[in-house]
Amino acid sequence: EFLIGRTLSNAMLSLGIYEDVQGALEAMGLNLEELIDEENDPGLGNGGLGRLAACFLDSLATLGLPGRGYGIRYDYGMFKQNIVNGSQKESPDYWLEYGNPWEFKRHNTRYKVRFGGRIQQEGKKTRWIETEEILGVAYDQIIPGYDTDATNTLRLWSAQASSEINLGKFNQGDYFAAVEDKNHSENVSRVLYPDDSTYSGRELR
Repeated sequence: EFLIGRTLSNAMLSLGIYEDVQGALEAMGLNLEELIDEENDPGLGNGGLGRLAACFLDSLATLGLPGRGYGIRYDYGMFKQNIVNGSQKESPDYWLEYGNPWEFKRHNTRYKVRFGGRIQQEGKKTRWIETEEILGVAYDQIIPGYDTDATNTLRLWSAQASSEINLGKFNQGDYFAAVEDKNHSENVSRVLYPDDSTYSGRELR
């Protein structure tokens, strides 16, 4: 996981233009801090380990050392916290609600990932069959170094169903079952920390 924080402020600091942009916006009656707060915090990590991994990428880029981070492009972060009548209420942290302008979807970079299934022996041939199959689709985000032209890349993978819809079930009027496999496959990259109090939650995590 990578707790990279908001990208706009980090990019301006790395380029050494933070104060210039701040001054230009003030001349137009705008507040830079308020604009920075409009960016959703990427829901890609939590705590010390997530921040440490992000710092490694920053440091590698600043030192001009080639490196690449790999992780999962979670649709939702851990959760949003609201206090209602003195109690914590959790709600989904959909940080991708308005898209992510800092990422580049690599349409031609996708791989099949298989789970489960069984091994079938045919003479000297071994086949892996009856698997659950999803597609891993790549998204790249640039990590700038501080006061340098060097950048590195954080590559995140999003789970995508290998089949969007079961047309046979749809035509039979079983609309929920028609998209069940799609939803099940894409749950892999749905939530940063799924609840593991159930068997299905532990399996997903």
